[in-house]
Amino acid sequence: MSIPSYQEVDSKTIPELLNGSLILLVTATELETKNLHEALSPISGRLSLIKVHGGASTYYFGKFGKYNIAHVQCSMGSVSRASSITTVTDAILFLKVTVVVMIGIAFGVDSTKQNIGDVLISESIIPYDSKRVGSDEIIQRGMEAQCSKILLNRFKNIRDWEYFIREGVLAKLIPTRLLSGEELIDNIDHRNKLIGQNPDSKGGEMEGVGVFAACDGKANWILVKGICDFADGNKGLDKELRQTTAIQSALDACVYVFNSDTAFRDLEIFPASNAPEKQLVCSIPISKVLFEVYDKSKDAYYIVRGNDANFNIAISQFSVWVFGPSGVGKSNLIIRNLQKGKVDFVQIGLAACVGQDIDVYFTEIFLEIASKNDPSSKVNLPATFQECSRALFNILKKEYSDRTLIIFVEEIPISSEEDYSSFITKFCSILFTKNLHQELDGIKFVLSSINDPQKYLKAFQQKIHQGVSFFPLEYWSEQDINNLVDLIEKELDFPLPSQSRQRLLGAAKGSPRFVKKFFRSLLTINDFSEPTIRFVLSETEREFNQYNNG
Repeated sequence: MSIPSYQEVDSKTIPELLNGSLILLVTATELETKNLHEALSPISGRLSLIKVHGGASTYYFGKFGKYNIAHVQCSMGSVSRASSITTVTDAILFLKVTVVVMIGIAFGVDSTKQNIGDVLISESIIPYDSKRVGSDEIIQRGMEAQCSKILLNRFKNIRDWEYFIREGVLAKLIPTRLLSGEELIDNIDHRNKLIGQNPDSKGGEMEGVGVFAACDGKANWILVKGICDFADGNKGLDKELRQTTAIQSALDACVYVFNSDTAFRDLEIFPASNAPEKQLVCSIPISKVLFEVYDKSKDAYYIVRGNDANFNIAISQFSVWVFGPSGVGKSNLIIRNLQKGKVDFVQIGLAACVGQDIDVYFTEIFLEIASKNDPSSKVNLPATFQECSRALFNILKKEYSDRTLIIFVEEIPISSEEDYSSFITKFCSILFTKNLHQELDGIKFVLSSINDPQKYLKAFQQKIHQGVSFFPLEYWSEQDINNLVDLIEKELDFPLPSQSRQRLLGAAKGSPRFVKKFFRSLLTINDFSEPTIRFVLSETEREFNQYNNG
């Protein structure tokens, strides 16, 4: 390993590295980053690793094994300001990556069967902070998240890897359900209690929940982490030596996979030397035509549908709750029409609250509104929902009396019926309280979710219909999907053969996300023959079926 050097450049000068062809590597500590950078080499044609500032993060570009990669470091944990969920979310948007590998250190659970430097491979992530404590037992409530089947397969099929963690002792690869939470665990009783609840888990760490939440539905992901301690009260013993052994072992296992010519081919990622030549298909950036997140620069490529007019009618009179399956454009429809309407709105993402108590969701809403009004102000965190509700209305009455504000709460990340019922009960409380204040008539809410919230309404909550329009957003009609394909073909100057187009329309089943994914994949391969079109369509179907079936 060599000491790296860096060349700082403007992101505008490296468009070829921001086209989704890289793999994103993520670390969480300075020691992990130092060891990773020492394992990188410059990208072909460069003398140093590339350093780029983008938003609240700094990215590094280099070559790891045979592949060009981007690297970003988050802070420890999943839900703080610079944690894994925010850092990886921003990185996916900035880099357009579809493969994320987090490399780092973790704790093991059995010092008699595991060694410092053994490598944990995440089969799934189990959030251990999300639980309900009952009178007789602790019930885990967090949603277990399965990692990418393809990435897991590649790491589980490392057959002849050898890495000596000390003289005469080889590191082991341990695929496992990996515990993940915000607590830094260094207490053997607490560790044993967690393992008692999850007896087949072989270790844990702090960032996996955030990585999953950021990647869910957007990127393939996996965690590869070396064991640096056993969470038994001895974390400080030979700390740097143990952590160095752990990260270097994890890196060596990753290098094994990254030296394969075909490990990532099914994810449309190719070795740097074998990557297909990218050609400009149109003069307009492809990312605008095939956008995932709407902004004003992409309006020419937005398909206006009847739902847009219906949404605008609804929001002119009521708060609106948009619900429907993933990938039909709920957020884009809302953002586009709020921007077009030139109304003052605040967009609130609750992804960082995944697995948390429902009160945390409303605290986040309060904090975002407080931050919108005065980003530099310090506010006291409310301890209960009642305190949060009072604090929220104090701000709204102070700053938005007789004014218009749309509070957009995006894609509410709730999986259980109990939590949905709790969220709706508390939302109704806020809405009914708002209606008692005539000066807040200009305050409206827009919420989006996958599930239909109406089935969780209790009888005494039915009057919510007086102030909220429940707005179902289904898969697109055949005509709307046809219009989308027409627009893409025109902008890319590439009409699909008639039979291929019909197969695409049938396979998409009304999903605009499917259509755009198909075209992105086709452009990545840069081969427009009918056999390739059939192959890409088949792979897109397989990928979407895998995602929809969990």
